[in-house]
Amino acid sequence: MPRSKKTDAQRRAERFNEHYRVGKARLQLHEPEIAATLGMGESTLRKYKRRPDMFSLGQLVRLGRVFD
Repeated sequence: MPRSKKTDAQRRAERFNEHYRVGKARLQLHEPEIAATLGMGESTLRKYKRRPDMFSLGQLVRLGRVFD
């Protein structure tokens, strides 16, 4: 059976996860700190990480500033 191609959403989610992991490791941050920065709980952050398209533009900007 041929391998199915990944959708654009799947590729974006993979890129987001890669940037998230690298930024988190570089700054030695933990999930509670990142969730507090974004103004959400840890369980909400986990849900948003599974579906990065749920993040608002403002949350993505804050996350980018933290990881910068």
